[in-house]
Amino acid sequence: MGRTVVERRPAEVFRAASVVKILLALDCLRGRVVRGRDRELVEAMLRASDDAAADEVWERGGRAEVVERMVRRIGLRETVPPPEGMSGWWGYTGISAGDVVRVYRYAVGVPEGRFVLRELRRMAVRGADGFDQVFGIPEALPGRWAVKQGWSGFEDVPDGRPAPEALGLGRPALHTTGLVRGKIVVVLTLHPEGTSAEVAAGRVTSLAGHVMRVTGTPMGSFPEGQ
Repeated sequence: MGRTVVERRPAEVFRAASVVKILLALDCLRGRVVRGRDRELVEAMLRASDDAAADEVWERGGRAEVVERMVRRIGLRETVPPPEGMSGWWGYTGISAGDVVRVYRYAVGVPEGRFVLRELRRMAVRGADGFDQVFGIPEALPGRWAVKQGWSGFEDVPDGRPAPEALGLGRPALHTTGLVRGKIVVVLTLHPEGTSAEVAAGRVTSLAGHVMRVTGTPMGSFPEGQ
């Protein structure tokens, strides 16, 4: 986990979708023992990607202030809060693959990170909204892993709220991220408008498998187009 084996456009910014729940959990847990209702919220947010739980943690934490605190604490480079006028939408936090790697490296080294990674190892097969979470890393790489998935834009009515083009609104986003076999794997993707969840999941699973197959190569980057 101390060096980058392979990467492609690691600074490109995507809307984080539910991947931002890792930041919410790390912020909520820092310096405290979480019990009762708070513990239930964090567990639901990490295991079943529960949006209602994330809404509550986001509001309690001061919305964008959560992102700003974690950017300073971890030293994130591309991560930004949701756009102006959209502060209630935690999923519109902008994040890069490189920053997701930094988040996992941070989690491995702090006490609250052990709790977060333990809960990510207990990922439910389906999210609280019924979305199938078994794609990407857990589908391509059976075994012991700690995974946080993210999805956005697969609703019957695509999200049409105005936002910076960089967030890719109007295009479904599907992300798979996690710690597996001693490596951090991050695949952030946008798909053509109208792509089904099943098709997108198949693509992300294939990408995750390819990433793991090349991690034995020397440090470097994918040539453009691969």
